[in-house]
Amino acid sequence: MGFRNIYIENPARLSIKNRQLIISQDQDISIPVDDIDSIVIDNLQCTLTAPTISFLAENQVVLYTCNKQHMPCAVLNPLGNHSRKLVILQNQMGVTKRFKDRTWQKIIRQKVLNQARCLELTSSPNVAELNQLATQVLEGDKSFRESSAAALYFRSLFDTSFNRRHETVHNAALNYGYAIVRGAIARDLCAYGFEPAFGIHHHNELNAFNLADDLIEPFRPYVDLWVAQNVDPEEKVLTSSYKRDLVSLLFTEVKIDNELHSLTNAIRKTVASYTNCCRNNTTTNLKLPELVPLRPHEYE
Repeated sequence: MGFRNIYIENPARLSIKNRQLIISQDQDISIPVDDIDSIVIDNLQCTLTAPTISFLAENQVVLYTCNKQHMPCAVLNPLGNHSRKLVILQNQMGVTKRFKDRTWQKIIRQKVLNQARCLELTSSPNVAELNQLATQVLEGDKSFRESSAAALYFRSLFDTSFNRRHETVHNAALNYGYAIVRGAIARDLCAYGFEPAFGIHHHNELNAFNLADDLIEPFRPYVDLWVAQNVDPEEKVLTSSYKRDLVSLLFTEVKIDNELHSLTNAIRKTVASYTNCCRNNTTTNLKLPELVPLRPHEYE
């Protein structure tokens, strides 16, 4: 499994030689593909050969490309690598509405608990209020506790005038971090044989990754916490340094199933557990992340 996240911000040519990714700039840099988890290409003058793209996909490397605004706009995910794709798809499509509602309840409850923990770690107000909202999440979140929590959460984490629709450096950082995590989730969904367009709660017919947008919810506070602790609101743009650090969040420490893992591994555990949930049509074994203070995960 890869452990390197590569961020490319200058013109380069990417190719493959002897299972090595060759990054050609002023000089050639060689990196074993087996060591790579993700690549972010943040320069429109970068070029990749078709064999390079195919080889990266075959080896489960997430490849992000950015637009002129330096925001991730596309992600390349592998297709057809799961040995029992049809069985997984049948299980995914065979779940009941009650199963989906209960799964969404667990996801949103954990998201709100993580938001409360984020406020606690940043010494922000309204921790108790969010914890209380988490206990009130119904099946399918029919009482809309997610939106109530979000309105309170972001104003508490940043300031009372904060709005997710405003063009600020905080929102740029949040969007960038969410896109990175979303891409990693989409990669694992494809690797496990899921059809990511079929979601639990999200069902936008124009969205190819509805299921990724479902499973990302309890992971979002990891991005929120990093942004609150590290991004200067006086900054006018999202710097390259911020972007590199947001990519590195994939290897921050996450508590899941009473163990500590990297965020990348935690995503894999969540997706793997959802496989079992769909097979048995029960949410009992769904594994979701618990927010802990941000620190790099140390492998044994």
